[in-house]
Amino acid sequence: MRRFQFVFVMFLLSETLGAAAPSSAARPEAVPTAPAGSAHRSFDGGSGRAAVREISTESVKNIIQQYLEGEWSQRVKEVHVAVLDPSDPIKIPPGHAGLRVVPGSNDERMGRRMFQLAVTVNGKPWKTIEVLADITATIDVVSLNRSVKSEELIGAEDVKIASVRIHQLNHPFITDQEEAIGKGAARPLQADTALRPLFLKKPLIVKKGDRVIIEARRGGLSIHTYGVTKSNGYLGETIMVVNVDSGRELRGKIVASGLVQVEF
Repeated sequence: MRRFQFVFVMFLLSETLGAAAPSSAARPEAVPTAPAGSAHRSFDGGSGRAAVREISTESVKNIIQQYLEGEWSQRVKEVHVAVLDPSDPIKIPPGHAGLRVVPGSNDERMGRRMFQLAVTVNGKPWKTIEVLADITATIDVVSLNRSVKSEELIGAEDVKIASVRIHQLNHPFITDQEEAIGKGAARPLQADTALRPLFLKKPLIVKKGDRVIIEARRGGLSIHTYGVTKSNGYLGETIMVVNVDSGRELRGKIVASGLVQVEF
């Protein structure tokens, strides 16, 4: 009886120990993981796993922006690029990557444009990628400090420099203050208006009915008399004036404020 009990106890012990020890087939394998924030990612290449890099859309935007700023450096203050396509990062093989814009025939154009980007890996051509982007730029223009009335002269204290966004290089704005100072407003203009040539005109030197000096010159001889203008006039413009003494109408050129020159 005791021998039977001993054998039975040994049997139970052997079963218990066998169940507690795991077999080699049931042990888990270690799975390699990439470090967080790594620029490399894994993808299924079919027969195995390989590492790839990604070029972000922000990098693509910066490359196009730097290219255009180089092309337009003397004509704009800042270039703005919004990449529309591709919207996802560009996957490239591992290695040292290079990216450049391939010059096109429409380099002067803003708005929606297609760019060709040549990608190299380890110095060798890999692929040319098409990128669709919206392009605008910022320039410094002459703007008004205050509101002005029609025909009112614009002085140095009336203008300032302001930044505006443009959508074409051949913009209509004035960028040199000297082109605005001394001109008259062609129409009423509000403060902060970015000035264009069509908003300005030569200042009126004389107005209709003004009393002016009529100067007649020939060689070294000069004769002066008084006259009355028949119309408004700008510097350098030819207008009709009436000689006050004789009542005769004469055609003369405005050479200064209040001075009309005629020939005889």
